[in-house]
Amino acid sequence: MPSVALGPVTKLLRKPWYAAWKTAEQRLFRGNEYTLLIPNGQRIYSPWYADREDSHFGALIHEVRQSGRLTVSLDRCFTLHHLAANAARVHPGRPMAECGVYTGGTAQLIVCTVTGSSSQALELHLFDSFAGMPDSSLPDRDYHEPGDFSNTSLGAVSERLAAFPDIHFHAGFMPGTFAEVSDINGYSFVHVDVDIYPSVRACLEWFWPRMAPGGVMVFDDYGFYPYRNSARLAVDEFFEKLPESPWPLPTGQAIVHSDWKEPAIS
Repeated sequence: MPSVALGPVTKLLRKPWYAAWKTAEQRLFRGNEYTLLIPNGQRIYSPWYADREDSHFGALIHEVRQSGRLTVSLDRCFTLHHLAANAARVHPGRPMAECGVYTGGTAQLIVCTVTGSSSQALELHLFDSFAGMPDSSLPDRDYHEPGDFSNTSLGAVSERLAAFPDIHFHAGFMPGTFAEVSDINGYSFVHVDVDIYPSVRACLEWFWPRMAPGGVMVFDDYGFYPYRNSARLAVDEFFEKLPESPWPLPTGQAIVHSDWKEPAIS
């Protein structure tokens, strides 16, 4: 397996590299409904950058940012927003889940999307160690080291989401915490943002057989180069012999729709 280890120089340049691109996004893209598609050179419709509070998505983003950190890019948030809203319309009342919560930004976006757009309650299950990456993280494979993303806490995220009923926290390392939902089936939407190979694979093995017919799983980091031997490999290997296949998006995410059979786990 090819190594994805970061050398000392690469690690040193990582922050200024992404800071430069963040500055370019804020100055050249934010506030524009049409933005330049790199490298094709075409201007494309990019409503996630429009930053309009009079749009449903724009209003939600402003609400989420006022409550705390949002570490996922706007284009990926836009994808989550629409897929969660569609799942709620197709399967009203079905449970949803997010694996990899961190500071709770995307969890808040999901619950606000569903409860705001459809005026329905949402049973949302949130899985995270709230203590950073586990000891099974291998930098050569997963890009991350044990303890990365430890600058969060269950208390802080619980407080952020305290206004929303029917949110269930499952604190601890996966897959051990999945036993807490062994009696739940028929998920309409599952967002997987756990980065490392063993955790992505564990999420697939648990949730895929428990998806509602036509439900969708969204995999963050699937398309990003540093995660080609972790998040992407776990997804590709899992679906290699199944009829469904991941659909890579230009956002770096991948989505997979379950087929229309009833869930295998009851």
